Amino acid sequence: MLPYASMGAKIGRGQRSLLVLGRYDGPDRHWISADRAAVVTRNGRLIRLYGIGADLRDTHEIDDDPVAAATFAFEGLHRRSVDLGTPLKYGIPIESFFTVQRRETITILDRQHDTLLVTEANDARTVRWSFVNQYWLDFDTGYVWRSVQHFAPEMPAVTLEVYKRDV
Repeated sequence: MLPYASMGAKIGRGQRSLLVLGRYDGPDRHWISADRAAVVTRNGRLIRLYGIGADLRDTHEIDDDPVAAATFAFEGLHRRSVDLGTPLKYGIPIESFFTVQRRETITILDRQHDTLLVTEANDARTVRWSFVNQYWLDFDTGYVWRSVQHFAPEMPAVTLEVYKRDV
């Protein structure tokens, strides 16, 4: 096992890449792969992704992010906007609604985690993009151990699994 905080990332049906935590920037975690792809997460949500051809340049929260709250209070509408790099588009508004699905035990690198599976139905009307994200949150702490998140229209989702968490 690596002594550093690490995660696996896989885009669509592609190969899984190992990413190591490169730096903290407040609540943002910058994860770096050997081939210099970078993933930035904030409390489990993918907020930036670089180096794979279709970049997610930034995510702007309009409302408090229910994924970050770790209170399991997911009712109501959540709004955010994203900036994409290819093609370059700024401020794409996204509305989402969360649904708690079930309690589920998941296994990551032979370690079991008691989680709550939560889905997030998203709609970006201005670019005709609808998608569903999934989060497996630690049942006791709300920490996101696994997620399947979409980051750009016409791109497959990225699956993130935390192998060794930071603090």
